[in-house]
Amino acid sequence: MAKLVEINISGESIQARKGETIASALWEAGKGKSIQIGCGGGVCGACVVSLRFKDGRPGGTDLACMRLVEEGMEIFPFPIESIPPIAPVTDPSSDKLRQVFPTLDRCTKCGSCTTACPMSIPVMDSVLRMQKDELQAVAEDFNTCIHCGLCRVVCEDRVKPHNMGIWVRRSLGKSQEFNQLEKLVDLSSEDAKKDWEYLLEGDSQERLQRAKLFREEGKRP
Repeated sequence: MAKLVEINISGESIQARKGETIASALWEAGKGKSIQIGCGGGVCGACVVSLRFKDGRPGGTDLACMRLVEEGMEIFPFPIESIPPIAPVTDPSSDKLRQVFPTLDRCTKCGSCTTACPMSIPVMDSVLRMQKDELQAVAEDFNTCIHCGLCRVVCEDRVKPHNMGIWVRRSLGKSQEFNQLEKLVDLSSEDAKKDWEYLLEGDSQERLQRAKLFREEGKRP
C-alpha cells in the first residue's frame, strides 16, 4: 500500500497517495471538477494551480497533472481563460507582432514569467528581444515551449508571452520556402522504386527490421 499524505484543496483536507499527481488525487477524492483538465500531459495549461507549502518554502504556480502531492501541501485551483488562436503571417516583424499582440510593450521586467516557466525558457529576455525585432532568437527561445501558459498566468501586465513566442515561431516557419517532395526526390526513379520494394517485401517483422536498417543506414543494403 502506498503511503498516504494529507493535502489541502481550497481549505478542505483530503488524503492522497504519496507519488501521485495533484490531478490524480483530486479525481480519486471525487473533486475532479475543482480543476480543468485538457491534455493531462503538461501541455495545454488548463490545470494551473497555486501552491503553498507547510514547511515555509516559497509557493508558486504549477500544473496539477504534473506536480506530485506532498504532505501538508495547500492547493488553490484557478482557471485560465482561453485565447483564440491568431493566424501566423509571412515575414513577421516586431511591428506586425504589435499589431496582433498590443500587449507586447506592457512588460515591466519583473521576471515572474521566467521564474514560472517549467522549461527554463528565458521568457522575460525573449519578450525584450521581441520588442527589438530579434525574432530568430525568439524562435530559438521558445523551441522547448510546451504552451502550458504559466508565464501568462503570473504576468500581472497580461503580456501573453508564450502566445507571442509561438506566433513568432509559426510566422517564421510560414515564411520559409519548402520544395515539394517531388522536387526533392524523383519518386518515379528506379532507385525509389527499389527502395519501396525493399521496404514493403516480406511479413510485418521483416518489414520492421528493414525499415530500421534503412533508417540507420539511410539506404537499403
